[in-house]
Amino acid sequence: MAIQIGSIGYNHVHEKDFRYNALYGPGAFLFILVKSPATFVLNRKRYQVRKNSYVMIQRSTPAQYWAAKDNYVDDWFYFEMSEEDERLLKNLRLEFDTPVYIGSALDTLSSLIHQISYEHFSADLYHEQIKQHYTDSFFLLLARIVQSKSHSSAQVLATKNDKITYLRTRFYEEPELFSSVDEMADFAGLSRSGLQHLYKKTFGVTLIEDAISGRLEKAKSLLARSSLTIAEIAAKCGYKTEFHFMRQFKQKTGLTPSEFRKGDSWMQRYTST
Repeated sequence: MAIQIGSIGYNHVHEKDFRYNALYGPGAFLFILVKSPATFVLNRKRYQVRKNSYVMIQRSTPAQYWAAKDNYVDDWFYFEMSEEDERLLKNLRLEFDTPVYIGSALDTLSSLIHQISYEHFSADLYHEQIKQHYTDSFFLLLARIVQSKSHSSAQVLATKNDKITYLRTRFYEEPELFSSVDEMADFAGLSRSGLQHLYKKTFGVTLIEDAISGRLEKAKSLLARSSLTIAEIAAKCGYKTEFHFMRQFKQKTGLTPSEFRKGDSWMQRYTST
């Protein structure tokens, strides 16, 4: 890479009334490490940006930003680069004109900006070469942080999807395994509402609807194939009381469990498979 740093600021504390306005773009690439809550408007789109985020703005992107409250703090630098380097940054999955949250990794990047800033204003031997080395390292480190964060998020989501797929299988095979949504959420490592949202998004049916469906399908099979009592079947299907089982079964099928068991057509359907 041959990215050239222009002006630079480290841990810059702006006044509360600070407002950056570049309605025709900053004129050069602008990189910002956001260290306090801020409002950004990029390409006429407004963002409420958390601290510990970065924003990389292209030359001609209309940009405004200011403190969300109190003083605004950031690290920043203007830079220029070739089309080849621009393609490289995009291939490294670094986003332009969109705020990206990076959490505690900001501290490491801020430390590098401090080093770049020192060399930028230094007259010491080899300061230009050292600054270039730090600059190259900065963007490669940023790419590693962004890609590791994305990879970790994908792994977490895959694990959660595996768990809710397991849940759905258990609904139909062992419906008594989970007696409440809270137990299911604990198993999946999600909040109650998070589990319900992800389940509906994944399977197109609500968690409760699928849990009830799994219990009733298991109950139908046991009613047709076994000599268990209604109370025993209710327990095996995850119902806390026989009355709850009977009421829900009648509500969903139009028959009581006993009527279902006596029905020849239902018996034939389940014993013929």
